[in-house]
Amino acid sequence: MSTINIDQLIQALESGVDSLAKSTLNDYLSQAKTDGENAIDDMKGNLQKWTLELESGVLTADDLAFLLKEQSALDEMTTLKQAGLAEVRVDQFKSDLINMITNTIFSFIKI
Repeated sequence: MSTINIDQLIQALESGVDSLAKSTLNDYLSQAKTDGENAIDDMKGNLQKWTLELESGVLTADDLAFLLKEQSALDEMTTLKQAGLAEVRVDQFKSDLINMITNTIFSFIKI
C-alpha cells in the first residue's frame, strides 16, 4: 500500500515550480510559473503512476529521469518561448524542472 499522498506531492511540485522560477528565471517569472505548472498538470496522471512504481521498485531513478525527459509537456514551454526567452535558457529551465520533480518525488518516498 502506498504511503504517498499524491495531492501533497502535486502541491509540493507546484511550490517547487514557483521556487525554481524565482531562482532561475526571475525576469520571466510569470511565464516560467505558467509553463511549469502546466507541465505538472499535464503530467499529473503519469507522475502518480511513476511515483507508485518507483516506491514499489518497478522503476529506478534512471527510469524516472528518462520518462520525464521524454514528456512532451516539458517540450512545450510555450509561454517562455513566446516571451522570447532563448532556447538555451528554456532547455536549462526544463532540465532544472526535471531535477526538481525527481528530487521532490524521492523526498516523498519512504524506502
